[in-house]
Amino acid sequence: MKDSVSNRLSRSFEWHSSPIDWCEPNYAVTSSIVEYYNTVSNLVFLVLSSLLLYLFAPFARAHSYRVQILWVLFLGIGAGSAYFHATLSLAGQLIDEAGILWCMGSSVAFWLPREWLRVVPGRIFVDREQWFEKGMLVATAVLTVMGCFWPLVNSLFLMVTTVPFAIAITHDVIRCRDTLARRVAYKAIVFWVLAVTVWLSDRFACGLWRSLSLPGVHWLWHYLSLLSGYHAITYLVYRDAAYSAKNGRPTMRMWPSGDWKLLGVSYVEMIPNEELEMIEDPGLFELCKNC
Repeated sequence: MKDSVSNRLSRSFEWHSSPIDWCEPNYAVTSSIVEYYNTVSNLVFLVLSSLLLYLFAPFARAHSYRVQILWVLFLGIGAGSAYFHATLSLAGQLIDEAGILWCMGSSVAFWLPREWLRVVPGRIFVDREQWFEKGMLVATAVLTVMGCFWPLVNSLFLMVTTVPFAIAITHDVIRCRDTLARRVAYKAIVFWVLAVTVWLSDRFACGLWRSLSLPGVHWLWHYLSLLSGYHAITYLVYRDAAYSAKNGRPTMRMWPSGDWKLLGVSYVEMIPNEELEMIEDPGLFELCKNC
């Protein structure tokens, strides 16, 4: 049995051991990388995640470090995905999917709307939030192990966990009064629709892209899914702080400045309670509390 497990583990690191092969022709650019464009496109994960760790640092110190965990997971996703596409190894596939799995599972555990947990009677779970959070993280760990033996589990879980976030964001954004926050939520939804469309077209319309002499479009999925995920997490962090923060109120900011509303990077900042009275337009902070 030990030899069997050892051999299986060893084979999982062999190039082309993954059953997945994307539309991009193999070794089209260099003999050192199987899927060149699908590999180098992951560099944007590393760059944007590093920037987000920097921009969200003041918010993390003022309110919660949980968001920084997600940006670290984004770094792992970028590195894992690059390794997977560079080798098309089964180990690379599992590392890539595990990073995405933990990103989605942690997001559900941390920022699923807590009012949804009210359907659970208090006499069953006195502290619903802690039970749900711990249970979700344990379930993610179990699914990670299962995914090593049945990779299809990862895909099913990833598809299912997008549903509650889509519902939560769509429900909130209709009545949220913060214009910039609404724009961030809309971007998350639009980018996700585009990302899924691109992913499906790379899988099922490969002949079309090759007839146009294009290396598939899975590399574009990396950009779109990153933009969707980062905007969704930014909005959910903002929403959660609007409900739970007691030492201040969150506001949405843009980097490098507020003039970059379309191309800038959105992040959340906490305004301390003592500074709220100095703000000329307190209506800016009439957030989503009644959503």
